[in-house]
Amino acid sequence: MRRAFLVLGVLVLCGAVLFTVGAPMWVSWAGIPSEVRVFPGTELLLKIQLPFRLFDEAGSDVAGEGEFSFQAHELGTRKYQVSLFGFLPVSELVVDVVPLVRVIPGGQSIGVLLTTHGLRVRDVVPVMGLDGREYSPARDAGIQPGDIIVSIDGQDIHRPEQVSYLVNAAAEHKAELTVVIRRNQRIMTRKVRPVRSQRIDLYGQGGEMYLLGILLEDPAAGVGTLSFYDPQTGRYGALGHPITDVSGREMRIDGGSIVEASIDSIRLGSRGSPGEKLGFFHGEQDLLGTIDYNSRFGIFGTLAALPENPHFPEPIPVAFSHQVREGPAEIYTVITGSRVERFAVEVVKVMNQNRPSDKGLVIQVKDPRLLQMTGGIVQGMSGSPIVQDGMLIGAVTHVFVNDPTRGYGSFAEWMIYEAGLASDLPAKSSTAGRFFHAYSEPLTCAVIMLVSDGWDMQ
Repeated sequence: MRRAFLVLGVLVLCGAVLFTVGAPMWVSWAGIPSEVRVFPGTELLLKIQLPFRLFDEAGSDVAGEGEFSFQAHELGTRKYQVSLFGFLPVSELVVDVVPLVRVIPGGQSIGVLLTTHGLRVRDVVPVMGLDGREYSPARDAGIQPGDIIVSIDGQDIHRPEQVSYLVNAAAEHKAELTVVIRRNQRIMTRKVRPVRSQRIDLYGQGGEMYLLGILLEDPAAGVGTLSFYDPQTGRYGALGHPITDVSGREMRIDGGSIVEASIDSIRLGSRGSPGEKLGFFHGEQDLLGTIDYNSRFGIFGTLAALPENPHFPEPIPVAFSHQVREGPAEIYTVITGSRVERFAVEVVKVMNQNRPSDKGLVIQVKDPRLLQMTGGIVQGMSGSPIVQDGMLIGAVTHVFVNDPTRGYGSFAEWMIYEAGLASDLPAKSSTAGRFFHAYSEPLTCAVIMLVSDGWDMQ
């Protein structure tokens, strides 16, 4: 009998230890967050069920009847101790009363022009010399598909048109060019002998030019959607997800620009085949702003001109992630021309996120007109703002390939931090208060006809 009690005691002790070690996880599962942000003048209600209790800094139990009620009056931070059975501290609840952040939702279609650090080689191809023979200068030099062209004869490469200019300018005076490439994070130097060839342009005009025999990926191939902007500072956020290369990796960029775009037509989405917006944009005459940063929550920068949104003459509050609920909402986007329209959606799932992470909510398109014209969420809608109860709650990011009526969204809260609009708030994550370097470069782009962003398929 004594041995049985001893074994039972050991099991109880082990269970208590395991429960205590895993207590933070259990606290989270019980719906008690580690940190909550609220606006002045609002009330926070949390269910605190046994075996957990909540105590303030004075040691008073503040969760009587299993409910914690906090009235947010003054800015500042309040800390509470989460206790197991009222005597074993296991976690902490921090309540931050912070200033209200207001922005104007976007919805406008934008063309994205990136300045990247190097260009990826899509393929190496043979070229025909003036003597009628076929040459492969890039392949002979050891350049392979997937390599990043970093520089040519000491000149850094950012745009495809630079390559043609540099090659033809240098090849007039030297037979061999020094090309620096990056392959699997290794920097290598290759010597390439350009081939003089006869070329016919898009207008049927002939001419001679030097070629390396490479096809480059143009990083400025996308139409997306503006998510929001601050009318006072001009800071904006767009897309809601990163711009990635063909391998799915987040692109390293040195800056860039966003310009006004117009939607020409829509390719209808269906199960297994996401649709897309077909649009076009011009060059610097339609400049909207600069791109400072490409992150997992989109692109961010400063506007040169403030676009109009007839649906929002004044800024609206940005919701915290814990304020988002399942239920009706609206998205704002362009499906023809440049007119921003409102469409009904339903928030069908909200993820519990205490720190920045993508795919914070799932929405389903309910608007009959949008379903008829697009089939649901299509490529090019990335960044379309999601509004619920008069607050900006997120931005559309990914479409469900097998159900184009559904898609993911990122919480607006994380995008606001990334844009640098909440840097005066208490740091909640590593993204808060990020330093942004200013960048601006004139655009030399001619009229470009292109499809949607192509960055938002799931």
